[in-house]
Amino acid sequence: MALELADYVSYAGLPFKHEGRYLRSQEHDSLIIDTRKNYFIWNSQGLAGNLSQFIKAYYGISDREMHFRLKAFTKTNPQQKSAVKADYPTKSAVGSVAPLDAAGMAYLTQYRHLDSRLITFAARQGLLGSDGYHNVIFNWFDAAGTLVGQDVQGTVINRQRYPKHGSLKQIKAGSKPHYGFNVRFKGVFRHLYVLESPIDLLSYWQMYAQELSGSQLLSLSGASAKMQTINDYLLTQPEIPAYLHLAPDNDVAGRALIEKFQHMRLITPHQTCQNLVEWSGAKDWNAQLQAAKTGPYTKLTFDMQTFDQFQLFNKLRKCLS
Repeated sequence: MALELADYVSYAGLPFKHEGRYLRSQEHDSLIIDTRKNYFIWNSQGLAGNLSQFIKAYYGISDREMHFRLKAFTKTNPQQKSAVKADYPTKSAVGSVAPLDAAGMAYLTQYRHLDSRLITFAARQGLLGSDGYHNVIFNWFDAAGTLVGQDVQGTVINRQRYPKHGSLKQIKAGSKPHYGFNVRFKGVFRHLYVLESPIDLLSYWQMYAQELSGSQLLSLSGASAKMQTINDYLLTQPEIPAYLHLAPDNDVAGRALIEKFQHMRLITPHQTCQNLVEWSGAKDWNAQLQAAKTGPYTKLTFDMQTFDQFQLFNKLRKCLS
């Protein structure tokens, strides 16, 4: 059971009027609450979500103040107390989910600046969905088209509760080990691009769609054994690509992944890929997408030896500056 928006509106005495299953604000005409699905949409602000997000948006307050208001609400409404913890889900098992809802679409397009046409297309392909808490679900499919795992991406921004990422991030229980969210493009499989998260994967897809014929994109989805995830994914494919493109975040962990990659052999001695590095000037691919907005989008492509020289040059430049 999730916290009910309609109950909060009544409790707080907010000026909303009934329009069938909806409540519409009398102060903000584009702000409506869907009482059946229990979420709000504020079209003029590009916002949507659950009660926690509604309180923050409506009053323009911090996470801390939002929690105070939420606590006061549950104290005067005992039937809502059991829903407080349920508002933040625990790990659930892999399974079918609902189509991507308005809260998920708003998070991906308004907060992550992904193109609504790309998100609509991915959702229609079954790659994206939503759970009962309005989280975005990224569906993992294997080469046979079987659902084998899922990422959960929260749409509630709460840095107090999620200080590292700012929102809920999970891998669903029962997801296939050493696998991840992936997208396959038409054409003979020649290129595998490896990214660190589903959001980065979608961002890269949006920016460089024109060069992805014959490619697959794979998200490591926070995997602890990143090298094994890449290796195991390749072994499940009908054929091995000619090129493997590492496209990690531009940070210490991303550079460490590339360094580790240089000293390990994937697949078998008789089946190898040419290893390349795709490098962004931003901290990650979604940050680059947001900074450039409509493009042009720039990146650097290196072989492993050239990347080492590039890194050495940057270190020397920093020392001399």
